[in-house]
Amino acid sequence: MASSGCGNRIIASLFVSRFIMRPVMNHVTKPPTLVPQSIIYGSVACNNSYNVLVPGNTTIVLVYHVHGNFTINDVSLAIDFPLSIINKTLSAAFRLSNLENAMWLGIYINGRLTAIDNQSEPIIALINATNQPYPYVYYNATTKTYENVPGKLTTFWQFVKAENIPAIYTDFNVEFSAVHVKPGDTIVIVLYSAVPYALPVCSIASETGEVQLMVKNNLIGFSPPSPNAVPTAQQLIETSRYITEVPTIYLVSKPPIAGNPEIISIGNIKPYMNNTAPVYIMAYSWFSG
Repeated sequence: MASSGCGNRIIASLFVSRFIMRPVMNHVTKPPTLVPQSIIYGSVACNNSYNVLVPGNTTIVLVYHVHGNFTINDVSLAIDFPLSIINKTLSAAFRLSNLENAMWLGIYINGRLTAIDNQSEPIIALINATNQPYPYVYYNATTKTYENVPGKLTTFWQFVKAENIPAIYTDFNVEFSAVHVKPGDTIVIVLYSAVPYALPVCSIASETGEVQLMVKNNLIGFSPPSPNAVPTAQQLIETSRYITEVPTIYLVSKPPIAGNPEIISIGNIKPYMNNTAPVYIMAYSWFSG
């Protein structure tokens, strides 16, 4: 593995939007859209994040500690594809017989596999992003702004170059039946990828420092925020209901058998990078109208 600076992340709007529509009833032709909401119990993000490049056929393990009693049903891990590795990633992906199990994420609670997603969503998002037309963008030296020409399209590579976008930003989101967690529980994320990718991380020395970051930047609490949104980050910390990430990236010495992630031994891990916390979210999510 190697590291590369990523600077301020320019969100490329490639996240998959999830909308659930209410049934059309009583002659309503345009039903309201349900709004996704969450109580985030654990999160890491920072302004000075950077990418750790992960080669293909690698399994990483991330460990989290539960503080308090609450319920979670949603885990998300940020995944990047810097432009410098995209061709290598796509070449590896297209050599596979199929993309199922090419990248999977398993959630283990107290050593038991609780949820898994093996649909390789970040890789699919990358393939879709690189195989569609984009607006033609150019730099206007007079106005000193980027502008597009209506009706004119360009390729992915021309677009990201014109927009100075350094990477494709995706996430690996896993939703599952609500699980109650309690003080002392350990949550483990196991991420396997057959292709190269990058893991956005923050430099964090301890779980205590992570808690301070959560409060300072309102990384946990009710989302989306509103004037009356509760709980807040401060309230969750004061009532000891939060999740911390061990600021270490672990590796599994032997990759799991494809299609059988439940047999992986999460005890057979070794530290790879200390004082490093990947960007993540753990939450209880629902929809409201």
